[in-house]
Amino acid sequence: MPAQFFKKSHDLLFSQLSLSPREHDIMALLLSRLHEDHWQSFIDGTAIRAPAYQFKSDVLCEWLGVSSTNLFNTLSGPAEKLANRLIGVRNPLTREFDFITLFKRLSYKDAVLTIIPNDELMKEYLGVAQGHAQVDHRVFRKLKKEHSKRLYPLLSRFKNQSHTLHPQSIEELHGFFGLLNEKGELIKTSYANNKVFIDRCIRASIEEISKNDPHLEFLVSDDGTFGYRAIRRGRKIAKIEFLYHWRKPVNKEEAKERQQLADATSPIETAMMIYDLVADFIPGLSGNPTVDELNGMMMYSAQLMESGRALDGDFMTRFSVAMREAMLAGDVAKGP
Repeated sequence: MPAQFFKKSHDLLFSQLSLSPREHDIMALLLSRLHEDHWQSFIDGTAIRAPAYQFKSDVLCEWLGVSSTNLFNTLSGPAEKLANRLIGVRNPLTREFDFITLFKRLSYKDAVLTIIPNDELMKEYLGVAQGHAQVDHRVFRKLKKEHSKRLYPLLSRFKNQSHTLHPQSIEELHGFFGLLNEKGELIKTSYANNKVFIDRCIRASIEEISKNDPHLEFLVSDDGTFGYRAIRRGRKIAKIEFLYHWRKPVNKEEAKERQQLADATSPIETAMMIYDLVADFIPGLSGNPTVDELNGMMMYSAQLMESGRALDGDFMTRFSVAMREAMLAGDVAKGP
């Protein structure tokens, strides 16, 4: 199983995409494994297609919450639909849109699910430009409604005052929840009724999410609506503002773990410390990093860059000097 969170890029979040709950789960499984490093050979031209991601039965069973004997039946239908799903990438500023298939291939053989993303969507998958949502997959997998699985990552994208989710127009939300076809028309005319739309997509999703994530607190509007506020233009609802904030995660399990690790340094903290040593590297000091510490730091290169620590040419030159010194020190320690 992956770590507690999976990343969903900003572009994928705001794309026009309609998935069933199971399709959402399979997509999230792919995103939990996907990393920019995996695409490097495709980026530099040494590979002709996007990387293939494979998931064995033990991971699939735990992720989907089914037994191994039910894997084929659980995956078959959703995978077939996913193979033909179109994602609509819209740019309101340039008034452009593009509808592209999500994957090049989905196959299941010998209890292994293989997913090959569409390389034309590399930018949308990796989200290198506009950031991403960090989504708790333990909560995400508990959600049963398709619209809840769509809304939860969106709320996970905006977790503090520096990243605020602005009120969304009804038309934008229709697209967000996958209710429009390629022509921009509602798939079901019943959603043209704002009461129906809000009840099914907004209110029901908020209620389900609130029951499953104790760290996400929904607020009550002045009108008494839970988790959202309807903004009207005249008598008509024009926009929806989501009312919520994220609590600092504190629970018994975490408190116990914090107590046990009170004096310990986390791997990412260690990586940051080694990074700082390399950035200010002075040869010959007794406290310079070892080979294992330098290699360990590079395992967290993505997190380091996300924290604002650049792995640019100047840093990598210093890293090479530090690594040479560490390797020589290791050879001396081993002796003849």
